[in-house]
Amino acid sequence: MDLTNEGLKASNVLQKKRAWCVEKSTVLAASARKFGIPSRLGYAIVTNHIGVDKLTKMLRREEIVFHGFVEMFLNGKWVKCTPAFDERICALTRVTPLDWDGENDSLFQEFEHGKKFMEYVHFYGIFDDVPIRLMNDEMEKYYPHLFEKDYDTREFSFKHL
Repeated sequence: MDLTNEGLKASNVLQKKRAWCVEKSTVLAASARKFGIPSRLGYAIVTNHIGVDKLTKMLRREEIVFHGFVEMFLNGKWVKCTPAFDERICALTRVTPLDWDGENDSLFQEFEHGKKFMEYVHFYGIFDDVPIRLMNDEMEKYYPHLFEKDYDTREFSFKHL
């Protein structure tokens, strides 16, 4: 996770082998804009119930602060979608990739195989650009331990302002 201006530039994210939801959302929004589709970034606090044991251990809580999604202006209305769980992640967690028709919101499966998948518990709002300062402040509030030392291992990397 890289919460710096350079780390969240779409062109820099594209150079990486892995990305988290905020980075993927940045790339999706930038790609839509490249093709003339108005887009905005949305952020929320979510609780994810599948495949997050390692992340929960690092974060020391269940809430995932600043989960990213995208709104695109299509056919006269804003439609939400999330690029967070790509095909590889869906295969690892054994959930079905989301379908998105460009007409209806597609944020996350609420249930999969009878299990609760993800809950949106707080919306930060919709932004034209990544609110980097707010993101850093909120993450420090929820995960103060991540700001106390450097994390830069193959298993977990965290950079902040």
